[in-house]
Amino acid sequence: MIDAIPPIRGRVGKPRRRPRRLYADRGYDQDKYRRLVRARGITPLIARRGVEHGSGLGKVR
Repeated sequence: MIDAIPPIRGRVGKPRRRPRRLYADRGYDQDKYRRLVRARGITPLIARRGVEHGSGLGKVR
């Protein structure tokens, strides 16, 4: 799904092919997903399971 993201528009020059960050909920909190996203040069911001709510992740979305 990440590989199917179209070029990101808005700035002059070569458009970015991928986003800088990926925001996800607790359902994707596995090291496997974090590694796959990092391998593509994207910073994963995934909420951790077992951590109390209020981490601030929902403020950005």
